[in-house]
Amino acid sequence: MQINSSKKLMEVSILSCIGVIFALASTYIPFLSIFFMFNGIPYTIIAARCGMRYSIMSLSISLIILMMATSPISALIFALLFIPSMIIGYNIYKNDNPFDNIALGSLCYILMMMLYIKLSIILFNIDIINLFDDMLIKSIHVQKDLMNTLGIKMNETELSNLVETASVYIPSTLVVIPSIVISFINYYVSVFILRRIEKDDNKLPKIKDFSLPGNIPFGIVLICLATLLIKHIDGIYYRAIVLNLEMVILTLFLIQGACVYSYFLDTINIKKGVKGFLLTISFVIKPIALIVTIIGMLDSAMNFRKIRR
Repeated sequence: MQINSSKKLMEVSILSCIGVIFALASTYIPFLSIFFMFNGIPYTIIAARCGMRYSIMSLSISLIILMMATSPISALIFALLFIPSMIIGYNIYKNDNPFDNIALGSLCYILMMMLYIKLSIILFNIDIINLFDDMLIKSIHVQKDLMNTLGIKMNETELSNLVETASVYIPSTLVVIPSIVISFINYYVSVFILRRIEKDDNKLPKIKDFSLPGNIPFGIVLICLATLLIKHIDGIYYRAIVLNLEMVILTLFLIQGACVYSYFLDTINIKKGVKGFLLTISFVIKPIALIVTIIGMLDSAMNFRKIRR
C-alpha cells in the first residue's frame, strides 16, 4: 500500500473526522453507545494505509478535538480504545500474520480495559467490577423473588454458591472475552473495508484457518504450575484467578473447535446460510458448545486440519 504524502494526509484527515464523529455520536446519542468499543476502526485503517507516524498524528489531533468537544477524561478513555486499534492497523501495514495480529490486539485491549478500570477508581471513585457484581447480585435476587411468587423454592445455600461463582467470573466476562471479540471484529471489519480500497490486496483470513499456537498445551501446563506457586501468597484471590483462567482457556478452545467445525462443514459443501446457523448454535446450545470445545482441545494435540503453527 504505497501512497504518496499528500494522499496520505487527505486520507488521514477524512478518516480522523469520521473517527471523531463516531466518538461524539457514541457519547451524546444513547442508542449509539453500544457501538462505543468499535470506534477505533477508522484508526486501524489509518495505521494500515499510512503507517504508525500518520496514525499517531491522527490520534493526537482527534484527542485534542475530543478534549474540546467533551472533556479531558472522555478523550483519555477514547485514547485507551484507539491505541489497540492502531496497533492492529500497523501490523496489517507490516503484513503480519492475521491471527497473531488479532492475538496481540486482544492483549492490548485487555491491558487498556484494565487500565480504564483502575483509572475509573482513581479519578471517579467508581469500581466497575464491584458495580457489575452488585447488579448481578440484584438480578439473581429478583429471579429468586419471582420464583418464590411462582411457588418454586430455591435453596439458600445453592443461591449463595451461585452468587459467589457468578461474581468470581466477572473479570473474564467483563474484560478478557470482550477484548478477544472486539479484536476479531476490529480486524475483520477493517480488512473488509481495506479490500474495497483501490490497489489494496489484503486477504480476509477465513475463520476455518484460525489455530492456536502448537505449543498451547505446554503453555497451559506452565500457567497451571504458575497458579499453584501463588496459591499460598496472602492477598491473592487464588480461586478467582483459577476460575477466570479456566473460562478464558475454555473460550479459546471453543473458538478453535468452531474453526475445526467450520473446516469440516466446508469439506462437505454445506451452504453458507446453513453453515452460519450451525456455527451459531454451536456457541449458544451448551451441550453442543461442550462438544465443540472438546474438538478444539483435540485439534490442539492432533492438528486435524494439518495447519502449520
